[in-house]
Amino acid sequence: MQNTFARIHKGLALFIGLGTWVQMFLAGIWHAGVVMTPEAHVFFGLALLLGSLLALIAAAAAKLPKPVIGRTAVLFVLILAQPFLIEARRNGLPLVSAFHTLNAAFVGMTAGAVLTMARGGKQAEVEVTAVSVATGD
Repeated sequence: MQNTFARIHKGLALFIGLGTWVQMFLAGIWHAGVVMTPEAHVFFGLALLLGSLLALIAAAAAKLPKPVIGRTAVLFVLILAQPFLIEARRNGLPLVSAFHTLNAAFVGMTAGAVLTMARGGKQAEVEVTAVSVATGD
């Protein structure tokens, strides 16, 4: 059963990782005037939010390593923040609303890290080396 939840987590991580690029495209076609409303961007964003919540639940149910669960939780919180950041514009806080775009970059980076960890990818290991320089008096 844990293996099933791990596979679900991996699939959802892939959906979110690729979905971040789709989100940017949907925002772009709205800003370019190809479509008249941002509804596709909004509803796909809600799908990403639901996917990130399900990925977090699947990671916990699969008893994945704590770093995977932790980064999946960070991903959920970042995606959850997106609607609040954009709503700040309507509440008279355009500067806070500007962080919606910056947060999207963090969502993409975190989604990539979660996807790499879900696929079993290794983080780049740094070999520790030391140089000792002795000076005489």
